[in-house]
Amino acid sequence: MKRVILIALAFMLAMGADAKPKQHKEIDLRIGTYNVWAHYARRGLIKKGKAVAARSWDNSKEAVARLIVDLDCDLMGLQEVSNVCYEDLATLLKKVGGKKYGVWWLNTYPEGHRRNVGNAIVYNKKMIELAKKNIYYFSPTPEVRSSGWDEMRYIRAALVTEVTHKKSGRKLYFMATHGPLGDVACGHAGRLLTEFDQKYNTEGLPTIVVGDMNARPGDMFYNNMTKYFEDSYLVAEKKCSTIGTFNSSRESEKNFKNSHFRIDHIYVHSTDKGKIAVKEYNVSRDKLNCGGEMHYPSDHNPVYVDIKIK
Repeated sequence: MKRVILIALAFMLAMGADAKPKQHKEIDLRIGTYNVWAHYARRGLIKKGKAVAARSWDNSKEAVARLIVDLDCDLMGLQEVSNVCYEDLATLLKKVGGKKYGVWWLNTYPEGHRRNVGNAIVYNKKMIELAKKNIYYFSPTPEVRSSGWDEMRYIRAALVTEVTHKKSGRKLYFMATHGPLGDVACGHAGRLLTEFDQKYNTEGLPTIVVGDMNARPGDMFYNNMTKYFEDSYLVAEKKCSTIGTFNSSRESEKNFKNSHFRIDHIYVHSTDKGKIAVKEYNVSRDKLNCGGEMHYPSDHNPVYVDIKIK
């Protein structure tokens, strides 16, 4: 009888231990965003004399890949990734030391369209995996390939995915996007990104949104976004002195001091399944060898943050 009682007590203690809430393991991640400047956009500006020939895609593509690898992000959203850029980067990342990276790319435009360009997510496939991948458009019909309001020239969208940190099992929701150029459409994009998170993030995971938003602080997009998300630049415990993120085709150094050119952003939203603390915010200003000359590899500079998910 005594033996039976001891076994029963041991079983009850084991069940009680299992019933305790699991303690989340804190994880550290580096998150980035980078508009790589599509090959055809560069070509057009070089022809117009607004950019030097050394900044053509062929002269700069290895520098773009090298910069992505050097920044060592675990997750990075890319914009203006044409089919040419995607094919080159998939090869070049490995060549310059980025064998750990996987690339998920989707063309925003319908098959046969004269444009073949979209967003991409570069991720450390040894550390994390992507699931429930989808794309939603900035229009009144976000689940249908479309544009809306005053943005009729480009089709803009957000790549969305559920991210799992393999070692800890922690999850987060990640959106990588390129904001519309139309002012009204861009304002709606800020609202829609919030709605995407509330509708499609069904597990209530902490969320990170990255991209070239084509919007600056004070714009309607920014005001709509910051009703729900936090601007990593503002909440970072430590930040670099650089403010602007768009150097332009002319590599304007004065842009780095002007908030008008802070158009590449990283936003975070915490939930009871994970509190996101932004430890450090940075804008890369590294120039690399492009066609035998030292240049910024793109007309945008990468933004990256070190975060802790508690």
